[in-house]
Amino acid sequence: MVDAKALDREFKRYMDMYKADPELGKLMMKLSYQELFNDQFLQKNSKFKNLDDMLFRGGFGLTNAMEIEQVNQDKWNEYIAANTDCRTWHQFGKLAMIDWMKTVIKLVGQVKKKEAAEAKEKAREAKKEAKAANKAEAEQAGASDKK
Repeated sequence: MVDAKALDREFKRYMDMYKADPELGKLMMKLSYQELFNDQFLQKNSKFKNLDDMLFRGGFGLTNAMEIEQVNQDKWNEYIAANTDCRTWHQFGKLAMIDWMKTVIKLVGQVKKKEAAEAKEKAREAKKEAKAANKAEAEQAGASDKK
């Protein structure tokens, strides 16, 4: 089973990062159940193959994730505990959020690294062009001095 206190600490740590960064906060506001409980997360952290499998297998008559809040929460929590390493739906949601936040931070880091490398290359090219232009000017000045 997931250590609830450790999960809460990690969740708070990532939430603080997202609250501190407006761009990350905007991404979080657009998050859907399908993105949060994606196939990869569910296969790694539960006995479910995908979100539909989680919704339909339990026999709660659910057709979409928005309906989860309408079912008996004690029964839903039992279902989650039997099929995941979490005791409750709330814990499983936190685990999914942490996984999603880590993934986004990693992707943002990769984009920033790529942008920095491209900016460095662009600066290198500009310096090279400036050097070539200066050399051409010097050569042209030297040629006009000989006349």
